[in-house]
Amino acid sequence: MGNLYDFELEQLIRPEGYQCECGHTHKADMKYLKAGPGVIGYIAEGVKAIGGKNPFVVCGPNSYEAAGKRVCEILKENDIPFSLLVVPCEEGRIIEPSEYATGSIALNLSLHKECDMMIAVGSGVINDTCRLVSNLAKIPYMIVGTAPSMDGYASSNSCMEISNIKLTLFEHMPAGIICDTEIMAGAPMRMLHAGLGDMFAKYTALCEWRIAEIVNGEERCPQIAELMRRSLRKIVAGAGEITSRSVDTVTSITDGLILSGLCIAFIGSSRPASGQEHYFSHCWEMMSLVRGEKADLHGIQVGIGTLLTLKIYDYIKTLKPTMEHAKAVAGAFDRRAWADNIKRVFGSTADGIITAAEATGRNDESKRLARAELIVNNWDKILSIMEEELPAYEDIHALMEKAGMPMDPSELGYSVTDTVDAFVCSRDVRDKYLLSSVLFDIGYLNEAAEWLRKELASGTFTL
Repeated sequence: MGNLYDFELEQLIRPEGYQCECGHTHKADMKYLKAGPGVIGYIAEGVKAIGGKNPFVVCGPNSYEAAGKRVCEILKENDIPFSLLVVPCEEGRIIEPSEYATGSIALNLSLHKECDMMIAVGSGVINDTCRLVSNLAKIPYMIVGTAPSMDGYASSNSCMEISNIKLTLFEHMPAGIICDTEIMAGAPMRMLHAGLGDMFAKYTALCEWRIAEIVNGEERCPQIAELMRRSLRKIVAGAGEITSRSVDTVTSITDGLILSGLCIAFIGSSRPASGQEHYFSHCWEMMSLVRGEKADLHGIQVGIGTLLTLKIYDYIKTLKPTMEHAKAVAGAFDRRAWADNIKRVFGSTADGIITAAEATGRNDESKRLARAELIVNNWDKILSIMEEELPAYEDIHALMEKAGMPMDPSELGYSVTDTVDAFVCSRDVRDKYLLSSVLFDIGYLNEAAEWLRKELASGTFTL
């Protein structure tokens, strides 16, 4: 049958799936997928493949101009009846993945009971909200991408803001994806940067996945990991051309972003695509919500998070963890000080974070020391994984600099303290074993945080 990582993108959604050597059948519940220059012309074919007869088209004001207008024209040309919603948004602002946007789409859909599918035209927020609403309404949806800005096109989860907390809600995959890379190449440059940042993250995510397999017993599929690596290598090779809006480069990035979502669906978790680097972004977004401020694009933040994570890995390579040190630090753990720190960082949302963290028992001393023992006993193997998976910090820094991407948290309005807080609290906001979790278990999280603080404050972090 061949290797999963040798398949072309459109072959990966074949109905029978792929029987993998890991023992699982990897399958994407998707009926239609087209990515490349000019593929918006396949809208009618995609609707028919999904089985839709009367779609509900959802756009934002910007995505309507970028592609929504053309989608409607093609539907009319093919005698496909449809209803249209341009989600209301104040001038100069963007749609948020919030209760308001979700409610607006759901209420308008309820007025069009004849609609049997949704066509989401946009990128992150439109995709996430339409995924959620279509799942609630029990109808399929298709996403028409307008920017190569994030890797959620093919995934089955939505990142939403609920009561100022950033949550991942598992919903369903899109039944179809159409990403016209000629259209996507015309997206704002910051959105192209965001897509590139989200792809650079796969280096540290794949490394962390292997570490979590050793320490936390998490299931890992080598073929899915290699599928992600090969896409990443292709993207990195052409990353320098992004400033010229090369359609070939945008197509490579788009393929990688779609592939990332498929990998998440295949394995049933976000492990192939996100790790510590994403949690800098998650924590910054939550800080901004509490402050009533607007966070930057997720992929922009993730790109900076990747640089930070690569730097912290360099620090980790200097450590020689022992069980004696791990036991001493674990025995001195101060639950009240831990909770007070979360309250300081996340304000009114802290109680929910603390309750969720305690429910998992991740601070439990016996569990912590059991993980520490696995880390200590496998330290040489973990160091080897880092060497095999991670690029040099300087290499990724050079690529981001050439592309004109932001590379320091201060460029996004986050202080040294904000960044250190995001690192320390990253292991608390969701139940995922991260690089910060490793450092916590072996008793070096606070030392690593102070090292990071000095690096950032010295101004030498971004070379």
